[in-house]
Amino acid sequence: MQGTIEPDIGFEARLPISDWNGKYYQSGCGGYCGAVLADKPGFSNTINEALKRGYATITTDGGHEGGLGDASWAEGDPVAVEVYAHRGIPLTYDVGTELTRVYYGQPPAREYFGGCSNGGRMAAMAAQRYPALFDGILGGGAVLNLSFNGGVYGSWVVQVNTSDSGERILTRQNFAHKLPALEAAVREQCDASDGTSDGVISAPRDCDVDVRELAACTAEETDSCFTATEKGVLEKWYQGPRNSAGEQLYPGMPAGSERYWQVWFLDDQEQVAPGNQLGGSYAKYLGLGADVDSAYTAMDFNFDRDPVRLAASGKLLDALDPDLGAFRDAGGKYLMWHGLADPLVLPYQSIDYYESVAASLGGVDAIEAFFRLFVIPGHGHCWEMPSGLPEIFDPITVLDRWVESGEAPERILARARDPAVAEIDEALLCPYPARAVFLPATDSATANSCSRRH
Repeated sequence: MQGTIEPDIGFEARLPISDWNGKYYQSGCGGYCGAVLADKPGFSNTINEALKRGYATITTDGGHEGGLGDASWAEGDPVAVEVYAHRGIPLTYDVGTELTRVYYGQPPAREYFGGCSNGGRMAAMAAQRYPALFDGILGGGAVLNLSFNGGVYGSWVVQVNTSDSGERILTRQNFAHKLPALEAAVREQCDASDGTSDGVISAPRDCDVDVRELAACTAEETDSCFTATEKGVLEKWYQGPRNSAGEQLYPGMPAGSERYWQVWFLDDQEQVAPGNQLGGSYAKYLGLGADVDSAYTAMDFNFDRDPVRLAASGKLLDALDPDLGAFRDAGGKYLMWHGLADPLVLPYQSIDYYESVAASLGGVDAIEAFFRLFVIPGHGHCWEMPSGLPEIFDPITVLDRWVESGEAPERILARARDPAVAEIDEALLCPYPARAVFLPATDSATANSCSRRH
């Protein structure tokens, strides 16, 4: 069934005609939302995987219509911004659970929320602001620090990849074919940063990519060499945003994320890449307030003045409150994951957030009974394209088992999306701060444990 939830939230609910499992699943939406995507496949801001498992489900457009990277709907509409920020979560919950109760003649026994990217931010908002609503929460690739990830990092990525004449320097046409060579070179530099040379970058934060070591183009440009201009962009992408005093404002792109750049940041002749749209839209429509000129673009963001101007929007939109005590006390379970090769929503914010919750509530040992984070080497942003490493798992089933049994997941078996081209077939994803364990083809998952620590 389809409809509108006041004030203006478009939704679609799908309820099993038979074999309802007695539970409810509410999905978040990605980017700046703007569309009801009831048939979106997979586990990222979707409902059909939950529907297959017998859940009553609902998904929404976040309270407005628009494109994934377009936040122009927010202009002059504070109600829509608040709904997008967090108010849409309980409003949708009230309608979704009531539809379920009326249809089946009884309320759901369990209620879950799941989302990735902005949906992962919504998941954190649910735990922070509405701790009694959901028995279990799934949050993947969460843009917890939306104001800085969108406003500062997003603007930086665009600015340093734009020439003085206003043209993009690295594009899909002129650079995508070089990404395999770049990925291989970065892996050679950063593989051992975690203390093990295993062909996997498991600690991208511990490796500063040195673009000077990349092969330089001499007489002829090839797929495996890089021009001085290209190296200039790469250096700043890996470095991350800085102000004119050289102070680091936000991290840069993680080592190992190169294959995913073509999806998010390399424009082609037909359209602006979605990551560039997202970055360009945040400061103008959500971040800097009503006094922004209509001609404003990401090129106008000032890294000396503007970061502090994002504070007001951050109070509403960022999901960084570390006090999950009320969620814990309500008996909720929170499963968070993030790809370590995510170039769009940087993974460090999930790690930093988890550590801040631990610091707030007595340490990792004190929170792991209700909150666990799994970081996934090689995984990009919400399964946007295949990794060469194991990254596929079923978060809904993992969460449900945790809620029903009360036993936190000690490990999650992940498989490669395409075993025919995978470098490694299977891995045990381990709760942070333990690292993933990669399984040789001859090993059994039951014979391995998550024992390695940061």
